[in-house]
Amino acid sequence: MARRDHQDSRGRAGTRISLMCAVLGALLVSGCSSALSLPEKPQPTDAIREDIESIFGTLYGEDAVRAVLVQQHGELVYEQYQESTADDTWDVRGVTRAVTSTLIGIAIDRGLISGVDATLGQLLPAYAAVLTAETAAIQLKAVLTHTANFAPMSEERDIRGTPADLYAQPDWVAAILADRASRGPGDGRFLFSDPGTHILAAIVAEATGMSPFRFADEVLFEPLDIDTAPLWEERFAAGRDPQELLREYQEADVAWPADPQGVNLGYTHLRLRPSDLLSIGQLMLDEGAWDDEQVVSATWAVQATSPVVATVGYGTIAYGYQWWVDPQRGVFYAQGEGGTAVVIDPVRDAVAVIASEVTIDDERGNHGYASATAVGLAVLLLADLSDDSE
Repeated sequence: MARRDHQDSRGRAGTRISLMCAVLGALLVSGCSSALSLPEKPQPTDAIREDIESIFGTLYGEDAVRAVLVQQHGELVYEQYQESTADDTWDVRGVTRAVTSTLIGIAIDRGLISGVDATLGQLLPAYAAVLTAETAAIQLKAVLTHTANFAPMSEERDIRGTPADLYAQPDWVAAILADRASRGPGDGRFLFSDPGTHILAAIVAEATGMSPFRFADEVLFEPLDIDTAPLWEERFAAGRDPQELLREYQEADVAWPADPQGVNLGYTHLRLRPSDLLSIGQLMLDEGAWDDEQVVSATWAVQATSPVVATVGYGTIAYGYQWWVDPQRGVFYAQGEGGTAVVIDPVRDAVAVIASEVTIDDERGNHGYASATAVGLAVLLLADLSDDSE
């Protein structure tokens, strides 16, 4: 059942023609070819088939996209796998942020966190030594919305960022907090920060007394029937080659690497199946409910996926609690660098998932461009579905 009371605030999705122009424009720039095989079942609509054939090669070419799934009214209407199967897991990259946000919401629901007005001083007492009076007063809401002036990551496509190299830090959370103290409060505007999102994962660990992965397994993945066995959450540690750990990670099934203290990377490298992403999208579409169970409160699900702050440099797109919100196109979404996206359309009561295989050291093109293109493709496919508001 789709959310009904909050659809008007999201606006209506853009027309299919304008979406096609936008995505085909990207295709012409990329010069990619499109070649794929379609499954016999389930049969897609003719419009979805057309669009897939037209733009499938945009994301680094057809050798990168691994799965395309579209679901409406809780029923799968389109499913395609390219050189993969439904059981294969992929690094969902930045979609991880939406999972971390949901864990914060569940912790609040359970009284483990008092609310989004709680401060870092209250939430991370173990780090009192590196918190200044100013950073101790930062509210959870500011971290969730990237308005707390944590540093953005570097342009490198790995975990190195600010501090200069997190791999070399004995305590990533302490290093991130110390770096934030040195930066000062900033101006309160949106500044996208993966280190800031990792602080959210540390808050989950502190509040629950377990790693975010184990908490997620208990309160989120198990209710959604997401199989995580065996849990793979190896830690980055001083003296251990991070690339060696990442190579092991790429051979794991469901996995989520952790920092030296056992805090899973709140912003990246969660490995899931495309169908798992579809379930997470459906959960948020249905305002936190799953099989008559309220996995996360409707209050949180709606707040997290509604416009909370304006963004800088992203046009009309707004931001919620680690979810992007596009009122103009009537969707909210999570995106992962390299071509993965979970896009939810409340008006059409639908979810689309694009999953791509882009390894840690992949050198093809611009990963941010690919993630935006994945979102555009998903929105285009959703626009091919019937509009329930009509």
